[in-house]
Amino acid sequence: LLVQLLYESALRIREVLVLWIEDIDVAENRLYVRDRGLLENGAEIKTIHAPRSIDVSSDLIDEIVAYVGKVHTADVETNHLFIKLQGSRSGQALTYEDVDSLFRRLRRKTGIHVTPHVLRHTMLTTLAELGWQPEHLQERAGHASFQQTYQTYVHPSPQALREAWKKTQSRASITHHTEEKR
Repeated sequence: LLVQLLYESALRIREVLVLWIEDIDVAENRLYVRDRGLLENGAEIKTIHAPRSIDVSSDLIDEIVAYVGKVHTADVETNHLFIKLQGSRSGQALTYEDVDSLFRRLRRKTGIHVTPHVLRHTMLTTLAELGWQPEHLQERAGHASFQQTYQTYVHPSPQALREAWKKTQSRASITHHTEEKR
């Protein structure tokens, strides 16, 4: 669920760690990133532009509801969405260190180099390739400017660059420009 939410929402890991159960709008398929200051799990939002709402799929909302129903038992005292499931601190809010440890174990087991931030980059690039307007990407990323989003997070794939070339190569050729001037 954590990997799915990180990918689909393109949230920063610390933004995910500040999510409380009441930040999940089941009816609207939306997550709310709120500024609550520094929390007991060490999480806080990064910038003044970070508070925002993020639309997500109904599939993700269904997974969140199932997770909450399963792990947020009467013994759990925190409102944090993601909690530790095992160990002496079971039921407490997940920390950045917990997530870092999880991703290191996943990399060792799978051989795939993935981090929470790679998932953010991947989704923002995917949305750009699907035609999202720069202002929409900026809002989803929680940035002050769309230039920051594009310069930092949008990395066209070799396939996307090839497709763009195929669509425009005939109009970009020197013979096309010579014929237009006649």
